[in-house]
Amino acid sequence: MVNAFTYILENSSSVQALVGLRVGGSASDYKVFPVVVFESETAPYIVVRLSGRSPLAKGCGYNYSVDVICYATSYDAVNALSAACKTAIEATASATINGVDFGSAFLVNEADGDYLKEHGLYSKISTYESIGD
Repeated sequence: MVNAFTYILENSSSVQALVGLRVGGSASDYKVFPVVVFESETAPYIVVRLSGRSPLAKGCGYNYSVDVICYATSYDAVNALSAACKTAIEATASATINGVDFGSAFLVNEADGDYLKEHGLYSKISTYESIGD
């Protein structure tokens, strides 16, 4: 499921405009990372991680919880990035995305993350739920 979310975000023109390209990446490597960000990257960027997977019923797929964590150097910038992510994710219909059976996702919780003082970064954690196999 993380692969579907990262694909959606990497291919959103609004998200692309806010995060930019990875250090040393190609022209299509935007700063959206599964689980962990490389130490050489500078903000803004996004980290996507699976925070839960529970069976719906035997043989009926799973309910996934996915955290989308945005990082930026200002509170306004992190909120703008989080809003762009929400728009991209919630506008995506159910489909097979990047090899993953993706059921449309919706925001279930949003919270301010820790301020990373050593890096001067604000964070915003948005949790989405989606059904898939």
